[in-house]
Amino acid sequence: MAYIASYGSVILSVNRALLGAVSPSLRSVQVEYAEHEINIYCFFDGAISEDDSEDMSAAASEVAASFPNHKVYEHCIRADYPTPIKPTDKTRHTVFLRKEG
Repeated sequence: MAYIASYGSVILSVNRALLGAVSPSLRSVQVEYAEHEINIYCFFDGAISEDDSEDMSAAASEVAASFPNHKVYEHCIRADYPTPIKPTDKTRHTVFLRKEG
């Protein structure tokens, strides 16, 4: 029987994958889960360094290993502080949010 992912298991997987990968410039991480696709949106303050990009790619790979029946995509987005970062709709959930202000 195939494992059916739940939003909770996806959120926990992304949270676990971020351990040790959060740099000071990472402002927020949101996840969007669909039947066969997981999108991870990573918002950075300032230019996105190669190290930050590689860390988010590695985190996405860890999530993909947990959900072999899903395509996992990471999106690194520059969003300089103080631009607010909010989920764009009800399908995205915030997994990480840096304390600001």
